[in-house]
Amino acid sequence: MDKNKASIPIGLAFNETPPAAVDAGAKFSVSLTLNWPEKLPRENAAYAVRNGDSTISSGTIATGNTLELTVTAPEQVGEHRWTIVITAQEKDQRGEGALAFTFKTIPHATSLAVWDTPSPIVRNTKFTIKAGAKCTSSCAVAGRALEVRDETGKVMGSAPLSDSTWAETTSLYWTTIGLKAPRKLGLHSWSVNFAADDLKPAHEGGSSRFSFVTVAEPAHSVSVKVVDKKTKAPLANAQVRLGPHRAVTDESGAAKLGVPKGEFPLVVTHARYEMSERTVEVTKDLRLRIAAEALPEEDPFAIYTA
Repeated sequence: MDKNKASIPIGLAFNETPPAAVDAGAKFSVSLTLNWPEKLPRENAAYAVRNGDSTISSGTIATGNTLELTVTAPEQVGEHRWTIVITAQEKDQRGEGALAFTFKTIPHATSLAVWDTPSPIVRNTKFTIKAGAKCTSSCAVAGRALEVRDETGKVMGSAPLSDSTWAETTSLYWTTIGLKAPRKLGLHSWSVNFAADDLKPAHEGGSSRFSFVTVAEPAHSVSVKVVDKKTKAPLANAQVRLGPHRAVTDESGAAKLGVPKGEFPLVVTHARYEMSERTVEVTKDLRLRIAAEALPEEDPFAIYTA
């Protein structure tokens, strides 16, 4: 640009404050209003986004007083100062304006999910869980390993994330991890961990805890039959809890649990029925019949007649 030409200032202002923090390597937008001098033509107007002497992006400026830009943040983590420069040149006139802004790039956050965790689990037996990892910028993390560690930090199992995402999600990559329950009886709290030390762009690692209960090997079976107290009809989908053991009744109202010897509280629940809790001592195979009392139906108009 000819420095001898008269310089006309072009005013620039952000419509919204640019983001203070951006995921490393992610795209983000900035919006500016241009205060264009009346005597300065627009035909050769251009913009450039600069990082020092380097040009991040550039292009021509269309008519109008608003400039919308989409740029890509650096992949390296840290603070950055960029400048948006507007220039126009026509014969003996030149116009220019500049507006600087700062932002920092941060590692992509990663969230973990754990599901399909069985409990209770017979001690020293194999079981599986499902786990997944998701990046805040929806990066593909397929192939990265998830590790499961116990309370002491010992690795108990691992598996790579699959190439596909979980159904009805856009970026939750998942896997099935095979594990073996400890011999110690009781409650255990393990963690699923995602390491991201060498991922580009930079990512943070993640961790998510899950719990399960280990129980002794079953010595006896307890069969439970749940029926309507009045009609004697079987009740399906009743939740049966015998201590830490769980089951759901089938269409015939029956559920079967394998349990060790001992004394356990028996709790049976159903959305439309009431059943009292009892204690069951298991010293042999048992067959129990539970009579459920139907709850009165709610009056939908009670709120208006009270």
